Amino acid sequence: MRRGLFFLGALVVAPAIGLAMFCDAARAGGAKDYYPKRAWGAFNGGQMNTSILVFRDLNRNGVYDLGDRPMPHVAVELGKPNGDTAMRWTNAGGFANFRMSVTQRDLEVVDPGHYSFRVVPPPGWSITTGNASQESDYVVSPGSPGDMIARATTRPVGLAPDLTISGAVAAGSRISLTGPDGVTAAASVEPDGWFSAPATPGEWLVDVSADGATQRRKIVVGDAPVVLSAFSGNGGPAEEPLPEQHVVGFDDLLTTSGVFEIPSGYGGLNWYNLVAMHQRFTDGPGYVNTTMSGEFIAYNSSGHPAQAFSDKPFDFEGAYFGAGWNDAEGETLVLKAWRGDQPAYEDQVVLSASGPVYFAADYMRITRLEIRTQHHWQAAIDDFAYRTGP
Repeated sequence: MRRGLFFLGALVVAPAIGLAMFCDAARAGGAKDYYPKRAWGAFNGGQMNTSILVFRDLNRNGVYDLGDRPMPHVAVELGKPNGDTAMRWTNAGGFANFRMSVTQRDLEVVDPGHYSFRVVPPPGWSITTGNASQESDYVVSPGSPGDMIARATTRPVGLAPDLTISGAVAAGSRISLTGPDGVTAAASVEPDGWFSAPATPGEWLVDVSADGATQRRKIVVGDAPVVLSAFSGNGGPAEEPLPEQHVVGFDDLLTTSGVFEIPSGYGGLNWYNLVAMHQRFTDGPGYVNTTMSGEFIAYNSSGHPAQAFSDKPFDFEGAYFGAGWNDAEGETLVLKAWRGDQPAYEDQVVLSASGPVYFAADYMRITRLEIRTQHHWQAAIDDFAYRTGP
């Protein structure tokens, strides 16, 4: 037996390392065999995406910078050279992708020419970057992934919600709001008692006057519209807030899993049927859009009622709430609270998958809070704020 060759009858087996077989003859492969150069003048025949990024401009400065978040489920319209249009939703990363190819003619961008991109904000949202519409010329470029390129790429488009303070009061009530600049203005009240007024970030005072008495609420407007709990007088006697403040964002609960049932004892409260989840664990755009801090968010499991409760009274300050799925746009959140067996508060909040509202609860000395939705869709929850005693 010769070294390196193995004779099995008439069959000769040679070590394959470093050898190539050509016409039944073995020879060593060279660099040109294994690393061929492209013929760059030929059409590639493939495709690639031409995209535009939409983001939540949390600090409203018109710049895509640190702290801003991608915004899924925003409509982007592509205008083609022939006058046709195509619409795509932004994905979980905030990108609206349009497929581009010279040879694959069933895609969105197939002909050279002038194209436009138009971002259509959801109701109650405004563009902060001043570039709702952008345009670019596309030219043929053989050998590029889609054999076509844009002469100018798009810039990120920032959106921010229109800030408001709204709530429900008794019919005939008078409302005045004092903003961070110290200016006081009256708000109109609808016949059903609903009011809504534009706001700016900062601390506000809301005074509600009815039947010779005035109730005052102090709230802070941040990155989302604020909905106040009802001024119904069912909260019992006025009491000082409990001293120990907590805000749970559910990020410190999960370290190894993308989804996790919230256990009793977390944050000093007991929890029932609430699940914490990484915002991108599912495809629902509302989970990404409702996330305000960190990467995790909570929701009522299977869309069924959830609870936070304690043997010791606690104050529920408020939380950010949104609809997890775009099919649940306009779902109604119902919040109920008890002191022992006695009902204390009840409110309803309309939810959106485009982004959260901050529900300023001001529920004092409760022992149980129920969170449910009218049609059993999941409500996304972040930055759940409450106070406890010593």
